[in-house]
Amino acid sequence: MRWIVSLSIVLAACGGTPIPTHNGYKPKEAKPWMKAKVLKLDDKLEAKTDGSVSYPDMRRARWYEITLPSNGQLTVSVEITPPGDAVNDDFDLGMEVLDPTSHVISKSDLEDGDAHELTKKKTLVDLLPGKYLIHLYLQSRMDTADFVLHASFKTTAAAEAKSDFPAQVPFVPALALVPLQDDTPRNYKPPTPNKPVQVSHVGHRPPPPPPPAPVATVTARIIGIQVVSGGTQLTLGRGTASGASNGMKGKINGVAGGFEIGNCNERTCSATVSATPDQIKNSNGTVTLSGP
Repeated sequence: MRWIVSLSIVLAACGGTPIPTHNGYKPKEAKPWMKAKVLKLDDKLEAKTDGSVSYPDMRRARWYEITLPSNGQLTVSVEITPPGDAVNDDFDLGMEVLDPTSHVISKSDLEDGDAHELTKKKTLVDLLPGKYLIHLYLQSRMDTADFVLHASFKTTAAAEAKSDFPAQVPFVPALALVPLQDDTPRNYKPPTPNKPVQVSHVGHRPPPPPPPAPVATVTARIIGIQVVSGGTQLTLGRGTASGASNGMKGKINGVAGGFEIGNCNERTCSATVSATPDQIKNSNGTVTLSGP
């Protein structure tokens, strides 16, 4: 015990710097990440800040919070200035990036390939919107450093959600066994289906039948008259009766009796009537046709 005290006195007399025995944090800072400094992105979606860290002064680490507004890419870089009279040849300022669930998604310290570098840069792609943490920390008890931190963000399209089909599809439950042979009893008879009950409308009149559909009529002009055996043959122009067809019933306006037309083609239809040519000429030269 006396030897340890004497050694401490000798070191103090020689001007030696004692190695800190604390963990580099102030006692009240049990959770320093809860008080992270907020970095706000400017109009160019960039942010910049500077600071210093000192393990002996219980300022071992600095925490920063940055909020990403959408899906995108975050680039974080730090420029490090170590102390000019550093006694630790293994000096390194570590850096971590944590996602909104507090999981480390990027890291750089003495265990990584860019250890001892005075400029460190990390680019993280396909990030979701939310709050991310940047952690800068010293790793040796005698280290101090100044730094400048840069952050930039680029918006990208939302990443397509990957399907885990069929991982979430449940297995088909055990099905009932079906015998290979029909096991229906020989004397089995299927039940007779119930017959529909006839409802009697006693004291009520049945509903009237629907009215007949109206018969479409068209008007045709007589364009030819010829006396033939059994009457007078008429030639009707279809240009004035586009709906005329074989079998339609016709009637001359002002002349009693009717007739049926036939021999319809693209231009004319014909019909034989019992009226005389004089009776036909005294009409207005038109006939009315109706459906068969």
